[in-house]
Amino acid sequence: MSGIRAGLLSCLALALPAAAGAGETGSARHDGLLESMGASVSAYKDYMLNCGGCHRYDGEGVSRNAVPSFRNSIGLFTRLPEGREYMIRVPGAAQSQLGNAELADVLNWMVANYSPGELAPDFRPFTAGEVGAARSYRFDDVVAARRRLEARLRQLGLTPAPYLYGSN
Repeated sequence: MSGIRAGLLSCLALALPAAAGAGETGSARHDGLLESMGASVSAYKDYMLNCGGCHRYDGEGVSRNAVPSFRNSIGLFTRLPEGREYMIRVPGAAQSQLGNAELADVLNWMVANYSPGELAPDFRPFTAGEVGAARSYRFDDVVAARRRLEARLRQLGLTPAPYLYGSN
């Protein structure tokens, strides 16, 4: 029994220093995840073919045409479950020819490249399953959905890029 106890104590002694640095490791892991998502060449190509025509290659959008910027903004939506769902269900994403895994990769690429500073510290990447569960539900009124999300984000002290569609 004392051999087992000694073995457990030595394992515990090894585990404690690792646990003490877990926050730093977690942060490094988070940064590595964002770097990996942002470096995806296939997601970049899919973004350019399916999103870049309106939101532009640099994510700036075209405000005079009511196309919102992704820069320093799109990551805010990932802070709310309904914001993540909005990103999946917005017509340009939901109705694209991309498969669920490809769309998840594009969404991850977008937030990693255009809005990493707005992501919550506990951000979790979009998955094919999450995309598949939400994308078939079309919005009755995408403008109203966006306005509700903007109001929720403002309650949290967050302001996404302006969405001028339907404004005078």
